[in-house]
Amino acid sequence: MNIDHLSEEELIHLNRLVVERLKVLEQMRALQSMVKLHLGQRVCFDPDGRMRTGTIVKFNHKTVVVRIDDPHQWKVAPHYLKPLEEGEATQVHHVTTISSHQNPKR
Repeated sequence: MNIDHLSEEELIHLNRLVVERLKVLEQMRALQSMVKLHLGQRVCFDPDGRMRTGTIVKFNHKTVVVRIDDPHQWKVAPHYLKPLEEGEATQVHHVTTISSHQNPKR
């Protein structure tokens, strides 16, 4: 697409259209990820190199609120969440516990 012939006003309009389209695509991606999840579901995610597990407590427009296994809550983009099976929750918790003992910074 050649945009060299467009005026400043046309470029600004095109920019608005592109930004709007990107927002729609992001919302569609979030919705597609959210339909695979449900309230009360156990999930895990890795925001900073340390696996966390928790329970979904709320769905927002773009994020999912997860209450992790300490008193904290995280707002997480749904495509970062991995549903847990019963056996997986114990294994991930064990890995998290080992990691937290090896990393005294946290």
